[in-house]
Amino acid sequence: MDNPNNQDNDFPLTDAVDQAILMHRDAHFSGNFDIMLDYYKNPNKGVCEDFEIDRIIALYETEREMGTNLSALLLSGSDAEKIAKSKEIYKKLRDLYEHSNKTHPNKDRKDKKHALLIADLILSEDEEPLEEIEAIVNEKGAIVKPLIDLLKAEDFYDPLMPGYGKAPLLAAKCLGLIGDKRAITSLFEALGEGDFFDENIELEALKAIGEPAKEFLLNVVKSRPLNVDNERAAVALIQFKEDLEVATNCFKLLLEEDVLKNQILATYLVMACEHLNQTSYKDDFIALADNQSLDKMIRLDIKSLTKEW
Repeated sequence: MDNPNNQDNDFPLTDAVDQAILMHRDAHFSGNFDIMLDYYKNPNKGVCEDFEIDRIIALYETEREMGTNLSALLLSGSDAEKIAKSKEIYKKLRDLYEHSNKTHPNKDRKDKKHALLIADLILSEDEEPLEEIEAIVNEKGAIVKPLIDLLKAEDFYDPLMPGYGKAPLLAAKCLGLIGDKRAITSLFEALGEGDFFDENIELEALKAIGEPAKEFLLNVVKSRPLNVDNERAAVALIQFKEDLEVATNCFKLLLEEDVLKNQILATYLVMACEHLNQTSYKDDFIALADNQSLDKMIRLDIKSLTKEW
């Protein structure tokens, strides 16, 4: 990266990770390396595994030697805007606590309570904020809407924002525990929004909602024209693979020509057929593996699955 202030070519800060460290520091630790380093001494929720402690210390020492804030040298205007947005959201969340004791009408008081519970969830430093989750789940259907709002809030998927990018996943977990069918569409739409490895939380939430979620997913997976929604629905239906209705419907879809041509969709559908051996379609499914018009990898997946039968 070129030094924006045309400093010496030996300027030691050239890695994009350096910029990320500075943005992380400014957004979450008031621009203070001392606070950040103290936080990084323990495996706290907001610790970014991509940042090496030695590099943070090197930046800290470089900043002291130069006698200037490195952010002013290395961060762009858009970077600064994002940091300012994070600070603004932090302030709004903390303001909720300052005004929590003011008298309000019943409805406003209830809304305020829910806003505080959501703030507790976002600001918790625990990887598994069990107390905060329990308090939210105890509100049952009354708090579903603000949870959905959090799940759909794009800002909170950003690790620079309060909650370190993990707040929507916590909202999904709460929605699954509450089990309200109003959350189905939003949970489905959230699939793929965050980290691939965190997708299980949304999938488990859909499974926890049960029958209404299953029916929704079956309708989506059968819909036309085929698109990424069919694939996401098939992935989610794997959570319901022990349900014979799911296995049967997924098998029937595999018999359709346009589905068989879609390798990704077909692969997920095969995975949802794991318990098809408990139905009358068992032999027909096994025979699919001998269909030479089928993609080789799909045939191998079928053989691998049926080998356990």
